[in-house]
Amino acid sequence: MNVLVVYRGLPWPITEGYHLRILHIFRRLAADGHQVHLLSLIHQKEQRESLSDLVAEGIFSSTHLVEMPSRKLCGRLRTNLGFDPAQSLLAEYPRFSETIRRTVRELKASLDLNVAFVFDPWVEILFCDARLELPSLVDICDSRSLYYERRLESNQLSFLERQRVKQLLTRFRGIEGFALANYPMATAVSSEDAEYLRALWPSARVEVIPNGVDLDQFCVASEAKPVPGRMILFGNMDFLPNVDAAICAAKDLLPAIQKHVREAHLVLVGTNPLPEVVALDSLQGVEVVGAVDNLVPWIASSQLLLAPMRFGAGIKNKVLETFACERPVVTTPRASGALHPEAADLLRGGETNQELVQAACALLRDSEGARHLGELGRKVMRRRHSWGAAAARYGELLAELVSTTECPRE
Repeated sequence: MNVLVVYRGLPWPITEGYHLRILHIFRRLAADGHQVHLLSLIHQKEQRESLSDLVAEGIFSSTHLVEMPSRKLCGRLRTNLGFDPAQSLLAEYPRFSETIRRTVRELKASLDLNVAFVFDPWVEILFCDARLELPSLVDICDSRSLYYERRLESNQLSFLERQRVKQLLTRFRGIEGFALANYPMATAVSSEDAEYLRALWPSARVEVIPNGVDLDQFCVASEAKPVPGRMILFGNMDFLPNVDAAICAAKDLLPAIQKHVREAHLVLVGTNPLPEVVALDSLQGVEVVGAVDNLVPWIASSQLLLAPMRFGAGIKNKVLETFACERPVVTTPRASGALHPEAADLLRGGETNQELVQAACALLRDSEGARHLGELGRKVMRRRHSWGAAAARYGELLAELVSTTECPRE
């Protein structure tokens, strides 16, 4: 097949969760003999700076960039006033969907394209006219609507924050509903996300394709020994669920753990730490590392991942990567929904801070038990969370679209 991947921005660097999904899946589809072409809608000029690195990866047979125009004030006003979310987004970028459709028509003719894979809530709307040119699958991945619905469950939101989250929830329900209504097939990263999306648009077909983990990259040498008492939390530290988890781990959980395990300490690793994360470095036993070139040595030097995730949606790549590195995970049930049941059974922790503290203390004191749990985690990652399986399933779905879908006519 000749596949067109449509993405907002460039899927690089590989450290970001959405980028991981795109690059690992299509690297494997390309290796299986499919021609994969990238259409990037560039909305930040600095995104072009990543182009040479992405091209050097050799995943995409060709890469095509289209600059997104400036957002129009009238469209933004419609969005903020709560008018139809999909139509308001189109009004923010008037006639841009026509530009995309024209570009896709030209690429289809020159590259003999068979099918399109569309990713990102905004792209789903802006590409909608172009789906008339190619059978198209939309990967919603993790539902933004579900994310904001869960965000509303927090009792830590101010009145103004709550109103803003309600506005975003309404907006993304409209955007995701529009995509589900207009694309013949959608995918999500977890059964929780898929069930939510099916409830949002009952006639939609939503398939579940979980993320995998690169077992060659996330692999710890057998002689690597963790530092006694060290716990890690990693991820993009400007992503609100991670920021909230970091603050909870450092301020609420660590002091309680230290009462039982004196050497307990926490390292926070990840890109773009917000000021409130950086400030945690002043707390006893907390080290804010920031961005690193290679996560593996940091995971390997830790006894466990401490990830008190209190809201969010989708899959937690940090859990997959920690298990792949043969280290145990202490977290909340919020992190288990997108995992295979075999992996979810290996998680330790619970809903309450007390349960999280007890689980962390037990593993910090029992190094042999922690080692065994980590070994089981890697075995389950190999069986149940491989990128190869995810890519193979996408190959099946895209082939089905090519064989059964006739592009609609206006």
